[in-house]
Amino acid sequence: MTQVSNILLPGEGESVQIGTTTHTTFKARGSETDGRLGLYEHRMAPGAPGASPHVHNEQLEAFYVLSGMVELHLDGKSFAAPPGTYVNVPMGVSHGFHNPYKDQATMLIIFTPALNREEYFRGLAEMYADGNKPTEDELLTLMAKYDQFEVTMNGYDVPNWGRH
Repeated sequence: MTQVSNILLPGEGESVQIGTTTHTTFKARGSETDGRLGLYEHRMAPGAPGASPHVHNEQLEAFYVLSGMVELHLDGKSFAAPPGTYVNVPMGVSHGFHNPYKDQATMLIIFTPALNREEYFRGLAEMYADGNKPTEDELLTLMAKYDQFEVTMNGYDVPNWGRH
């Protein structure tokens, strides 16, 4: 069992750049919380595509918007989420997010159990490094490895979501 006492001040923590639009800082990693919690500060530039609607079968995910506006999708409905918005997403419930707005948006993403979620973000960063564009199969393989499974809305993929 590994649990580590830790203090991270603003701007501190390991971080990854995902494509040109998203920056994620690891505030609490599964390796430091015995896999009980993952906490990630997720900054999205204006127009960032975010994550297409998907489900997790083994993790609860939650969002807390810190600044800017985020468009969130939850269980078939999309809505604008201003700062202070909290969304709890139980296992198996469809959800996603993106930033179609003109200002940067920052939110906290929480996972429990963490299941090494930071490895998913590292994987995305590697796939999109140096202007690369991964194939759909590469993305879906990475997602499945970390308990993320895309869904469709009304039988169609949601355009402009989830592809950095």
